[in-house]
Amino acid sequence: MKRTLIIILAALMAISVSSAATLESVETNVQTDKKQKKQKAEVKEVTFDVHLHCKNCVAKVFDNLSRAKGVKDLDVSLEKQTVYIKYDSAKTSEQTLKETIEKLGYPVNAHEAHKENGHHHE
Repeated sequence: MKRTLIIILAALMAISVSSAATLESVETNVQTDKKQKKQKAEVKEVTFDVHLHCKNCVAKVFDNLSRAKGVKDLDVSLEKQTVYIKYDSAKTSEQTLKETIEKLGYPVNAHEAHKENGHHHE
């Protein structure tokens, strides 16, 4: 009986050590996946030409875009008739941002400075 108990305890210890090693491996893989996802995230910039009529238009566009997923920085200019957005490309896209503005009732064109090198030039 003692011998059977010793064998069972030894087997349980072996399983426990094996399980702990497996859990540690899984945790390492999860951490690696998270790091890779963070590295893949790229912050991009876009400037759109948007015909804005007044300060209320500016406020409407700003309020809606500032809550949009992935938006990091935002400048809506009535004077320049532009909307500059810095965004996380892993969370949103230029097309999605353009569509968000258009859904508010404002036609959107890609700003020519944006097309030069993909950077904000103002």
